[in-house]
Amino acid sequence: MPADYGDAHFRAGLASTDRFFARLPADLAISGKSVIDYGCGDGSGVAWAAQRGARRVVGVDVAKVDFAREKTREHFPEVAERCEFRQIDDAGELEGERFDIVLSKNTFEHVADPAAYVASMKAVLADDGELVVGFSPLWKSPWGGHIDFMTRFPWAHLIFREEVIMAERRRFRPDEDAGRFEEIKGGLNRMTLGRFRAVMAESGVEPSYLALNATAEASTRTRRALLGVMRLLGRIPGLREYFAFSVHSVWRR
Repeated sequence: MPADYGDAHFRAGLASTDRFFARLPADLAISGKSVIDYGCGDGSGVAWAAQRGARRVVGVDVAKVDFAREKTREHFPEVAERCEFRQIDDAGELEGERFDIVLSKNTFEHVADPAAYVASMKAVLADDGELVVGFSPLWKSPWGGHIDFMTRFPWAHLIFREEVIMAERRRFRPDEDAGRFEEIKGGLNRMTLGRFRAVMAESGVEPSYLALNATAEASTRTRRALLGVMRLLGRIPGLREYFAFSVHSVWRR
């Protein structure tokens, strides 16, 4: 692994966060707000929010947060004092805390219990706060199986039997002995658009913004064109689930 792999990974995360927020409403205010990144991963989302004036940013994850803390301090020492990282095992560890913005970036399709995940985010959401949720790919979309590292064949995860996919996957990832998508590293909960809408509705939050297959200025021309075609095909009754690749949304109590 190259010596600068960690730095490159962190910078890629910052670019990804730029694209993520470009797919959300332009009037979504970060400056002066308290923000929690729920599933902060490499910490790039935390650093990004602090750079844009958030008065306090907390990144939480079930995995270790040492890398996130280290890279934030290394690359952005000027905002590091406003950034806090915590490894948590239970949402109860945040009891009593409230945030203006609760962020879930590219995490929703990985959590084992989506309803409990949303409930835990809602529990730390300020009364007038905003819950920001975005992720891709949705399960029934062409690459919803997260197996593009072994094939770009669209809908392969739906066409071929799961045991066939898992056997082939082990050739590429021999360190993972997964028999089901739920058992791969990071896990996949097979989140569809319909299920996502149902989970959010049952949680008691309401959407102020919801976009499917949103593009960002930083996206390549090919990607913008592809998502445009998918948006058109998604308008055909019965096909929406299969052409809904990404969802970006803002919710309120």
